[in-house]
Amino acid sequence: MQTQGHVILNLGILGRKEHPDWTWPIMLGALYPDAGLYGFYAWTKLVLRLPDSQIWRTTYFQDDWQIFFSFFNSIPIALVALGIALYYKRSAIAAFWGAAILHCLEDFPLHHDDGYRHFWPLSNFRFESPVSYWDSDHHAVWGAGIELILILISSVFVWRRTRSRWGKFWLILFGTLYVVFYAWAFGPFRSGAPF
Repeated sequence: MQTQGHVILNLGILGRKEHPDWTWPIMLGALYPDAGLYGFYAWTKLVLRLPDSQIWRTTYFQDDWQIFFSFFNSIPIALVALGIALYYKRSAIAAFWGAAILHCLEDFPLHHDDGYRHFWPLSNFRFESPVSYWDSDHHAVWGAGIELILILISSVFVWRRTRSRWGKFWLILFGTLYVVFYAWAFGPFRSGAPF
């Protein structure tokens, strides 16, 4: 799933009008599992100056980097943190970790060969979904299409709870970008598109 999609979907699922103080923790928690990926890309591109082809075809799959990504995408670690937050009645921190867990669960069915070890450090199991959100060789037209529909539906719920004009602006912008991306990547004018 695209990172901004996790934010919108998690705000739709976890956000509450009576708890506006949860909005930022939910947003940051939805971003947290991808933080390692963005750090990796910044390091390999800006510091190591590797070409994108090497970054995404070889470096990304190296064991050390995979363990690094596993830390950010570990459901057991996030569950422990969530349990501690609930025990100490820190609802905003619990919202953060709840959003991080949802992010991992949302990624689970949409990654084929680039999925994470979501049960690390308890297991190195990596689910290889038959569906990808980006890889056309693995039904991305369906994975990305379902993702798009869920994001647009979630946007309606988030819109109803959003008071700020900036929040509504960002919802419109991200929703528009999702539609444009899907049309560009999988639309009828794209060569090889299945429709």
